[in-house]
Amino acid sequence: MTQSPPVSNLVARLLSEKTQASMVALLRAEARPPATKALSAEVKAHVSVLAEHLTGKRPREAIATALAMIFLDPDHAISCIRRDGVLRASRYQYSGSLIGRIAKAVLNIRDLLTTSPDRIAYLESVEALSRLAGNALTLKSEVEAKVRAHRAVVLKTVFVMVNSLFYHEWSNDLEANSLDARRYSSEEYAEAASFILHTYASMFPVDDFSFAQVDTEAFGKNALVYQRLLMDAIRLTKFREAELLIDGLPYRADYEGNTVTVSSIDPDLERAVRLGYIQQQIQGMVRQIHFAKTKPAISIRAAIDSGFDRGGFEHLLEIKDQIVRRLVLRLPAIPELFDALFATDVLFHDEIQMLTALDVDNFGTFDDLVFPITDRISSMDVFKVQRYFNFISCAYQRRLADLKDPAERAVLNLTSTLLVIPHSDMVRQMRLIFGDEDKSREIIGLLTMNSRDPHLDLQYRPFVDVGGYYVVAPHVVAVSNLVRNTIVANRLRLAAIGPKDRMVHSVTKALRSAGFEVENDFKAKVAGQLLELDIVARRDSALFLFECKNAYHPVSVHEMRNSWDHIRSARKQLDRRQEILTVPANQEQLFRRLGWKGDFPCSVHTGIVIANRVFHGANLNGHPIRQAHELINVLRSGRIAANDDSLSFWLGAEFQTVDLTAYLGSGSIATDQLATLDAREWHYSMGSRHLVFSSYILDTLKWDRELRERYGLRVGEGDAESGFAVDDL
Repeated sequence: MTQSPPVSNLVARLLSEKTQASMVALLRAEARPPATKALSAEVKAHVSVLAEHLTGKRPREAIATALAMIFLDPDHAISCIRRDGVLRASRYQYSGSLIGRIAKAVLNIRDLLTTSPDRIAYLESVEALSRLAGNALTLKSEVEAKVRAHRAVVLKTVFVMVNSLFYHEWSNDLEANSLDARRYSSEEYAEAASFILHTYASMFPVDDFSFAQVDTEAFGKNALVYQRLLMDAIRLTKFREAELLIDGLPYRADYEGNTVTVSSIDPDLERAVRLGYIQQQIQGMVRQIHFAKTKPAISIRAAIDSGFDRGGFEHLLEIKDQIVRRLVLRLPAIPELFDALFATDVLFHDEIQMLTALDVDNFGTFDDLVFPITDRISSMDVFKVQRYFNFISCAYQRRLADLKDPAERAVLNLTSTLLVIPHSDMVRQMRLIFGDEDKSREIIGLLTMNSRDPHLDLQYRPFVDVGGYYVVAPHVVAVSNLVRNTIVANRLRLAAIGPKDRMVHSVTKALRSAGFEVENDFKAKVAGQLLELDIVARRDSALFLFECKNAYHPVSVHEMRNSWDHIRSARKQLDRRQEILTVPANQEQLFRRLGWKGDFPCSVHTGIVIANRVFHGANLNGHPIRQAHELINVLRSGRIAANDDSLSFWLGAEFQTVDLTAYLGSGSIATDQLATLDAREWHYSMGSRHLVFSSYILDTLKWDRELRERYGLRVGEGDAESGFAVDDL
């Protein structure tokens, strides 16, 4: 007689019990079957069953399913639940009560579970965060009520307001209260606008009429309505950020009083995240300083101002009173004009600035930043699209600035500056730039947002398709890091990297120049197992194994999770390779295949080398995580800059192998950087409760002082980078 599958069988038996207490009693008397592939597959299949019960608000079935899955295969079940985000309240209209009950039920049998502590921490975190779900639901209801009450005007109004923030280079105040509009950045407001669009799409169809009208009092008597709407949306995105952190990264949530605090389980991990963002900002500023010293090209805004000042653009925009009073652009569709302004490869100041932003993650020359994204589309093509919308945006804004009446200026800003372009016109405009309809349609497709997609982000897909039209916030297009975002949104990173990873090549070259024997992308069969080594290097009886991960600097928790998944994969690969290559006989096999003579046994050192800076300085199962630019600098110069002074962290005048082993160790410059960061909490009011993110900030004066105390001073050596970073330009 065929037995029913273990999970289904146990769920049925649990459901036959009348109370949750009797369910637990049944499990305490239950013998757990051995782990098998069939059991693993059934557990995975029941993840979607659990989600269906949660969606259908079936508490007994949901609790029984969760208990059965986790009892039979704890690690695998919890891993699958986390990966799919099944216990996120935001997936179920912020209904957190049942999710909290499930977490509590499983925690009641924690003594029966053979699982790692981080799995238990996850369940505790789900239960803690579920206490905020009711407050998030209240915020969601308020967002929906405002969207419903202002249905005809809300989308266009919010998009215009966000576009204006980007044009006017909004500067936020991080010290402001979470209920103060000054607290939030233009990027956070763009994310809020995307959230409001998603909410609207869940309530009403998004069509040609959704962006037809605007609230002309949005900068006047109704300003507070939209300000509160955007801040409610931002706080909901923070709740979802907390869910993503505990689902996809080693973070936990703790509840005390009326506050839920989200923090990394290992404090050094959050320090490494913050260090990465700090270094990224500093590297961007360093490049901007270098850029400012060069003879600058003219900016789009300056070109527009010059055209208006000379009178050449005075008829470019006209005020029309039909239907609604608005400015209308009259840009002649003359191929010669488009060739001269938009199709040329000659870069404006704005595009050179965007290239310098891309250069922070670059491992080639500046010229390498113009590269193919697809077979037809290049990064230069994306810059040209941005140039076109930058020109349009600046033209509108300059025409508005020339108006004497501030009230008229505010109304015309609302009615005019969000572009609604028929599909056929968008193709025609792009064809005037690129001279190729297929190419034009492809680049439009890469930039198009479908409002029915589960995740919407205005800075990644800025052409909002509303049926017969595209809605475009032109200055969001103009100043976003659109090359990077287009690659990420369309999953084109591997194509952008190309057949040879420049990061791997750059690290390999630096190792070779420092006197190492080194090979990259090397495959060899050792001890009966195929080893694929990104970089293997040897010097002075020390063997180094580096696994390299080349991902863009993450700008969201979702992207950070992807980077972390790559790092975890690297850890597993290095665990296996380290185990094999610590055996002297296996080293001999490897060296023979590499053609390296003698010099074994060697001490084995590992490292995870990353292209971006997030997680730099952290350690995963004994494998240090180090940023590639900094690693290259350790090998080439061993210098760090403190204001205008150069400090050396090499042990001697020349590079020694011990400098690299020290850098990969627990007392290195990388770990010193982590120790310098000071604790800081970021609070968000969620109504009667509060959401807090525990994080870290940098005291630059303290860091400069500690650098000098530890590493000493060698004045005027080279052009090491300024401040906190030890990267090499």
